[in-house]
Amino acid sequence: MIDRLVLGTAQLGMPYGINNEVGKPDFSSACDIVNSAFNQGITRFDTAQGYGDSEAVLGRVFGELKVGTRAKVYSKLTPGMDFSREDTVKKSVEDSLGRLRISQLEGLLLHNEEDLRFWDKGLGPNLRELVVGGKVKSIGASFYSPQKALKALDIDGIDMIQVPANILDRRFEEAGVFEKAYECGKEVFVRSIFLQGLLLIPLAGVPDSLKHALPYLEQLEQLAHSMKLTRLELALGYAAQRWPESFIIFGAESSKQVADNARTFLSHATLEVDENIFKDIPENVVNPVLWSLP
Repeated sequence: MIDRLVLGTAQLGMPYGINNEVGKPDFSSACDIVNSAFNQGITRFDTAQGYGDSEAVLGRVFGELKVGTRAKVYSKLTPGMDFSREDTVKKSVEDSLGRLRISQLEGLLLHNEEDLRFWDKGLGPNLRELVVGGKVKSIGASFYSPQKALKALDIDGIDMIQVPANILDRRFEEAGVFEKAYECGKEVFVRSIFLQGLLLIPLAGVPDSLKHALPYLEQLEQLAHSMKLTRLELALGYAAQRWPESFIIFGAESSKQVADNARTFLSHATLEVDENIFKDIPENVVNPVLWSLP
C-alpha cells in the first residue's frame, strides 16, 4: 500500500488543471482512474463540496467497484456557510457522506483559510461534535498563506493542514510550516506538486498570460534533462524526498497517469538538487490565485 499518496479528485467533478487535455472524464473513465488507484495500493482520496459533482461521482464509483469501506476520503466544506449553526454544518457533512456513500470522512477541512475566523464563534465546537459523533476522524484546513497556516497550527482541534508546495514553491517550508506541524504532531498534506499542471505543460503550450513563468519552466526542463529524468519524475521525486513525513496529493486524467505516478513515487532515486536553483520565484508564478487565465 502506498499510504503517503493521495489521489486528488477535483478533475472527476469538473475540468481542472492548466495541462488538462481531456476535460472532465466520463463515468467509465472515472471508474478506471479510481480502480487503478486501488490496484496501485492508493486508498486515500481528496475531494471537496466545491469540486463540481466530484463527491457524487466518487460515491457512484465506490459503489460500482464495491470499495467504499476501504476508501479514506478527505473533503472540504463549502466556504461561507453559517458555521455558527451546528445543524447547518452537520447537515452539510451528512450530505457529503451521502453523496460519497461512506459512513465516515477520514478528514474534513475548511476550504477557505479565512473561515478560521469563525473558530471561536461556534465553528470549532461544531466540528468537534462531528468527530465525537463518528462522522469525521480528523479536522483541518487548506491554506494559501504560510502565516495563516502557522497561526492555525496553534489551534487545539486542528489535526491536519493542506498546503501547496513543489520544486518551485517552497514558501511554506521556508516559513517553517512543515517543521512546526511535525513538532505539533499534526499531519501535512502537500498539494499542487505539479503546480496545477504548469510544471508538466509542453513549453510551447504555456499560455501568453503565463509567459513570465517560461524562464523557470525552461530551467526545470534543463535540470530534468541533466538528471536524465522527465519533469514529472523530477517534480514528484522531489516532493517525495523533500517532505518525507507528509502526504502527497496528485491528480490524474487517466488510469495510466495514476499508475505512472505511483510507479514514479515508489522508484524515485535520491535527487541532488541545488538549494539555490529555484529561489525567490515570483508569487505570480507559484500562486495560481494570481494567474490571469482566459
